[in-house]
Amino acid sequence: MIPLAADIQKSDGTFALSRATAISCADAAGCAATKAYLSGLLQKTSLPDTGGEGAVMLRHVEGLAPEAYRLQITPKGVEIAATGEAGLFYGTITLWQLASENSTIPAQNITDAPRFSWRGVLLDSVRHFQTVDEVKRFIDAMAIHKLNVLQWHLTDDQGWRIEIKKYPLLTKIAAWRKNSREGRHGGFYTQDQVRDVVAYAAARHITVVPEIEMPGHASAALAAYPKLASIKHPSRKVSGDWGIFPNLYNVDDATFAFLEDVLSEVMTLFPSPYIHVGGDEAPKGQWDASPKIQAQMKALGVPNTKELQGYFTARIGKYLDAHGRRLIGWDEILEGGPPANAAITSWRTPESAIEAAEKGHDVVFSPAPQLYLDYCQIAREGEPTCRGVQSTLKDVYAFDPEPKGALAKHLIGMQANIWTEHLPTMNAVFYAGFPRLAAVAEIAWTPREKHNWPDFLSRLPDQMRRYQALGIRYSDAAFSVNVAAKPAQSGASVTLSNQSGYGVIHYTLDGSAPTPQSPLYSAPFDTKLPATITATTFAEGKPIAPPRSESLTAQSILRRNSYTLELCGNGIPLAQKGHSGAVVMVDVMNPCWFYKGIDLSSVRGFDIAVTHLPFNFQIGDDIKHIPLDAKAAPHGQLEIRLGDCKGEKLAVVPLKANTSHLSVKITPQKGAQDLCFVFARRKVDPVWAIDWVQPLVQE
Repeated sequence: MIPLAADIQKSDGTFALSRATAISCADAAGCAATKAYLSGLLQKTSLPDTGGEGAVMLRHVEGLAPEAYRLQITPKGVEIAATGEAGLFYGTITLWQLASENSTIPAQNITDAPRFSWRGVLLDSVRHFQTVDEVKRFIDAMAIHKLNVLQWHLTDDQGWRIEIKKYPLLTKIAAWRKNSREGRHGGFYTQDQVRDVVAYAAARHITVVPEIEMPGHASAALAAYPKLASIKHPSRKVSGDWGIFPNLYNVDDATFAFLEDVLSEVMTLFPSPYIHVGGDEAPKGQWDASPKIQAQMKALGVPNTKELQGYFTARIGKYLDAHGRRLIGWDEILEGGPPANAAITSWRTPESAIEAAEKGHDVVFSPAPQLYLDYCQIAREGEPTCRGVQSTLKDVYAFDPEPKGALAKHLIGMQANIWTEHLPTMNAVFYAGFPRLAAVAEIAWTPREKHNWPDFLSRLPDQMRRYQALGIRYSDAAFSVNVAAKPAQSGASVTLSNQSGYGVIHYTLDGSAPTPQSPLYSAPFDTKLPATITATTFAEGKPIAPPRSESLTAQSILRRNSYTLELCGNGIPLAQKGHSGAVVMVDVMNPCWFYKGIDLSSVRGFDIAVTHLPFNFQIGDDIKHIPLDAKAAPHGQLEIRLGDCKGEKLAVVPLKANTSHLSVKITPQKGAQDLCFVFARRKVDPVWAIDWVQPLVQE
């Protein structure tokens, strides 16, 4: 099961579950919805149609925590007991997981309760909009992991996604982007649709916490209602760019009246005790430059603009308090002094969580990059777009907040975030989320002393089969085999591995799919060329990821792509789709790659595939740090240099607007050396990138 239960006591015998097994409630009130939910899950499970004499009983008892449950399985039947309806619900999920492994379930007694009360996921519906049905599918996937908070990111610079009846321009203007990479796109949720989603989540014991950003990330709202801006003439268009914008709300009574009107309508839709107000990434330049705002600060006795944000947040917090709600914001709100009862979502550093707790604020841990699931989970060709820093399944599982000192009292939970700048479809969201959300669920639910990475991996293949049964798209990055080859005297030396180190790898050399009887990989081996290596990870005699194949030739083992080359820097690494359609890994601050240790003694040139992408990133003053070359060719040029990127130039190749392939000749050099492939350009837009490099070797 995932997440693992707090206490499991095995006993003698088994219970046979079938589609015909009766499910009943011990009392008439309360559990009909949970009974129906369990029945629906079991219908999606490979169970026999008949068999067994026992039944499943759902029972309310006194004395357990709201989300706790007891699950007793005997040869005669199953009883799930809980005080709260949520506990019954979670007990049925555990039973379903046990049944999905085998219809004959070992007898056992399980006593279980969550480690944290906040087990959350942020879904960004702003950068790329999801339909109501897609959001519901995501809620269903959360439910089977016992995740219980959906932070719904509904407003930002790139769009406004919730209908506010008093301000119709928020959905007429602010909900649509016209100049992003996908052209015009967007959308919004009507208030009836929001009610539908909130009710759907509540039936699965998930609280939906709306996020309405302020005072920054406000560009879309200001495009619709420019009088709310800190500057006189904000853009009337919703930008297609990504990143951090300078636009802040004004700090006057008209702005607060607008925000209070918005929050009033929001609170009628969301019964959540918390309302998230963002508060992150609010550069203060516009406030600093505004004589009007400086005069307001003087009148208020506010010494600086950081504390002005504190005033802003406190005023919103007072309004929420008056309506029985509690403010929660990102950890930047600590800088200006948040309201005393505000909760903090800590995303920047562990120190911000400690600071918040020491000041008496409840804390939700949500650190980047570990719990930012838009970060790449593996660096390899063929992956979808993502942020270039890796957060592997192991990285996620390894993040374990240990409440010490003030955190012991104030840490209420943890949350993973799925930002969608680089996840344009719901399939991409699911692929980024799972199975990493399984790791989040286990850390947030299971007692700390029971966290065990190898044991978690041993349970994950069963979870992946459940994903398949429910139609949940997921990544196989943890288990799929990486085939690496380098030149050897006999042809090539081949190394096989997977990211997690779990299971055993079987391989073939004839292109056929491996079986448990195929050769077992134990150490790097040599093979003659050409060869086709096909490899699969197995556990308990079953494949746990699809086979991966590599066709090896004397040329292909020298080929490097943007992932197997090494980025020269780590400014803003992204896996992005270029004009050629290829998804490439590129540092958009410095498009440059190293090919390490290449034997240049017989290399006469390179075939190189290149692509480019628009520089549509808002990075503030950091744009000044991007290296430019006024002497470069009009559309840029690729330079190949020895050693570091300041070494001797072996080739300089001018580019055209739609260049996608280059053939470059060089003079052979002595021995093994490092090469630098770097694009020089006169301006930041576009960003050129390498797709792959193929050395051409003299025979």
